[in-house]
Amino acid sequence: MKNTIVKTLIYDKQVRLFFIDNTKLIDDIFNQNKKIDKVHKLLLGKAVSAVSLISGTLKGDLRISIQISMSHPKYKIFVDADAKGNVRGFLSDELLNASLDDRSNVSELIGHKGNIRVIKGSAMNQFTGITDMPYRNIIDDISHYFNQSEQTQTYLKANIVLDNDDHLQMSHAVYAQLLPGASPYLLDKIRQILNANEKFVNKQGSLNADNFEKRLSELFKGVKVIGESPVQFFCGCSKEMFYGILHSLSKNELKQAMIAKEPIDTSCQICGRSYSFNESDIQSIL
Repeated sequence: MKNTIVKTLIYDKQVRLFFIDNTKLIDDIFNQNKKIDKVHKLLLGKAVSAVSLISGTLKGDLRISIQISMSHPKYKIFVDADAKGNVRGFLSDELLNASLDDRSNVSELIGHKGNIRVIKGSAMNQFTGITDMPYRNIIDDISHYFNQSEQTQTYLKANIVLDNDDHLQMSHAVYAQLLPGASPYLLDKIRQILNANEKFVNKQGSLNADNFEKRLSELFKGVKVIGESPVQFFCGCSKEMFYGILHSLSKNELKQAMIAKEPIDTSCQICGRSYSFNESDIQSIL
């Protein structure tokens, strides 16, 4: 069940409750950003973890993109996902290159000007919402977005564990959302039960489907497992996408590169994949 969203309904279909062990997904994304340190990993990892679970609510050609902006106007986190569970995430260059140590305070980084911008929908029909970040800790603030912008009472919990060398040991997350007509008090009850049963949350990735439903039924009433869906890192970049960089250069710059017989190299900010444009490629746009 690792890297798989386990989807359940509890309390007789009053609450949608999703679980995920997304350790591999988060590790794959960290490996695309090898130079990031502990604080960067926690910022990016928690944002990706939350969005990976939210992907389980999408259908068809829907996708969700989240941009988290901090008080420093150029410190940003970008994450997006589609209904197939394809997830990607990265930090802005300014945040990635910022000198952050273990004493760096996430709350201070987000600050009083932090905000979350969400674009959700299909290519032809998109909804955009923006909320502030009163909790200053990413996970609670993404929950706050759903509560405020979409008027759906939502609870998110994400746990990322790094070892002494800042290597990822595990990543788990939980998503709970009240369905129409649900009793408002249920979300607080779910939060209390999950906080009191950390071992179950952290070990759910090692359980098979039968054991999972049985164990979950010991915690909540009216449990029904309704499905599973995978998540995985996927960038989707291609050489064709980077031709825009050539078009941004002047004709003189392009001609100079051809005269010098030097390729123009670029790389994807998300996955790190490199693309090289040779003399023939440059000639094609002159």
